[in-house]
Amino acid sequence: MPVFLNDTEKALIINGINEKDSLLSTFYQALQERVYERVAWGHLLGPNATTIWWHSAAEYLSDAAMSYALHPTPELAQWLKMETLIIVRKSVYEWVGPEFRDHSEPYTGHLETAHLCWGVSTVYDLAKDAFSASEQQEIRAALQKKGITLCRRWIQKNNHLANWRSILVSGALVSSVVLEDEETLKELLPELELCQQALQDDGSYGESLQYGNYLLLALTFAKEAILRKYPQYVKANSFVTRHSSFVIPKSSIHWFATSMFYAKPLPGWGEEPRARAANFNDSAAIFRPSGDVLLHIAARSENETERGLAKWLFNNYYASSPTQGPHDLATLGMRNDWGFLTLPLLTYPSKSISPEEANLPLTASFSNGNAFMRDAWAGKTIIAINGGSEPLNGLGHLHGDLNSFILVHNNERLLADPGHSCYRNLIHGLESSSQTHNTCTFLIDKESLGLQEDLAKASLLEQKSVYPRRLITPSLQERGTGGEVIRGDKRLICAYDDVVSVVGAEVGKAYGPPIQEFSRFWVLAGSHVLFIIDRITADEPVTTLWNWVVNNRDNKTVWQKENNGLTVKKNDAGMKIFHGGNGTWSFPVYGFLHDAYHPEPNQLGEGHSGDSLLFRFTEKDKSKTRTVVHAIALDAPDSLEQWQLERHKNRYTLKSDTRKWTLQLNDETASSFSMISGHGRQWDVDKKGEIFQLKRSI
Repeated sequence: MPVFLNDTEKALIINGINEKDSLLSTFYQALQERVYERVAWGHLLGPNATTIWWHSAAEYLSDAAMSYALHPTPELAQWLKMETLIIVRKSVYEWVGPEFRDHSEPYTGHLETAHLCWGVSTVYDLAKDAFSASEQQEIRAALQKKGITLCRRWIQKNNHLANWRSILVSGALVSSVVLEDEETLKELLPELELCQQALQDDGSYGESLQYGNYLLLALTFAKEAILRKYPQYVKANSFVTRHSSFVIPKSSIHWFATSMFYAKPLPGWGEEPRARAANFNDSAAIFRPSGDVLLHIAARSENETERGLAKWLFNNYYASSPTQGPHDLATLGMRNDWGFLTLPLLTYPSKSISPEEANLPLTASFSNGNAFMRDAWAGKTIIAINGGSEPLNGLGHLHGDLNSFILVHNNERLLADPGHSCYRNLIHGLESSSQTHNTCTFLIDKESLGLQEDLAKASLLEQKSVYPRRLITPSLQERGTGGEVIRGDKRLICAYDDVVSVVGAEVGKAYGPPIQEFSRFWVLAGSHVLFIIDRITADEPVTTLWNWVVNNRDNKTVWQKENNGLTVKKNDAGMKIFHGGNGTWSFPVYGFLHDAYHPEPNQLGEGHSGDSLLFRFTEKDKSKTRTVVHAIALDAPDSLEQWQLERHKNRYTLKSDTRKWTLQLNDETASSFSMISGHGRQWDVDKKGEIFQLKRSI
């Protein structure tokens, strides 16, 4: 019996195929469609392929193997046999990966090596009878001598913890399971336990949604293989007690669910709705968790709420569009999709539970630094924030985006994150920098600037975004602690009461001298009012630049500069930003917004100049200290004219003809401030030691 499809699952799938409109029938037909399109190509890659073979092999082979296990045909057997043996017979040098990987001897595996392990292993497991006895021996030898050996060599050579380790460990584990190599399996089980410790204790991840999902997808493949073939090792291994479950540690699904915004079509990607999510650091704006990860949680989690949330996410982002492509980079974790495990895992019943039904909080923070404020689930407004992390267990792929945020209103990202493109693009360093995010940068010597274009060339003080990796220490191996990395940011507050939400973070250390403090507070009142309070101090006078990345991805954004602010209209949403300081707005710089990463340049998903409009507000005078307020009104475009900001000393009143909110700074350091509604209700935020507290006083 195959590892990845037991007899019960196969029978349920075969029966489900005949049930019209069932998920099993829908996804079986979608699987057949994608597999036989590839068979018709006659090769692994089709005539319009944009990927190199290493990056599509795992999903193409595993999809075909599952299709064969459910309904073998001669043409599919021939395609599987030909393409698998081509890969199996490639040299060790080629199994190492593409030319941009290190090929120094002795050869060491890379991500692509693990992917080949996944793909070839699933073929050997699910479609073994398509090969002769001698060909099966060839496959076994390649997996052992090329796949497992190269993966193990990387694991032995590298001593840091992040998503890469999980991929290489998973590649070797999946191969060892299907080869019934218990010696390697036993050797790598402690590594699997170690890989889970790259996640934060609350299930979030220090790199990004995209790389957190990639890590979890690798763990899903490995755990499913072990659970199915060697369940005795699940009970024997210590990580069961440490993480309470052999599946995804608690609350990863909470982070996923909270991070999702909405789904709607995106120009260039067809007419089907596509997900949008909080794409901080290196992550796709069209991120959705992998279907196999979601169904693994839905089938295996011991927590009913987590199972239900996972099924809700799957139904929302996959069930309504099972054939949504492209289908060529999902296993690489870049443009996520459902995969070969979806059909078997759909046979395990689970009830969908929405975030609202699960009572997930509208205002929430995670230990990786992500925080979120909503007016309601399925409401009008979402503020997604990055900044305020605890020590990070696994990190990399960071941007200089602390105290940056994404602003969503009426299903439009009005203020957006740039995302990221091909790592070998010249602009990758710029799109990762602080100046291309909704945060602050600083000029040390403003007088040296001349023409307007000099500002774009100036040497800015930005955040550090490259940090040492988390090294694996004896303490980490024994107790699951040690070596965590601190970015220099800390959470000041994450609280809500009724219609008022407050999130705050301090990130001054991320810039280094002369910046001493950069505390930012976001105060959301209902669906239409957002105040941002910035407290910045430095050892010497500096000039602060506030950067605002306005989304123009569909080229439909209309903007207008006003005396002390900016009005932006985009489809059914609009915002009006009022500046409470003393300075000047710049004409926009034309920036990039990327939809999703592609490992090759100039592909679908890579942004273009003008996809974002980067507005900068620059202080007129240097200063060592300042407390500056921005007020943002959110509404339908036709209603923006009604919104005005009135300022009287330290009181900022943002009002329209029907709404009114006042922010009152109770001292110049922003250690105490109040929100007052138009009906006279008052909420106070006060500093208590190193943190702040929110309390309704009237």
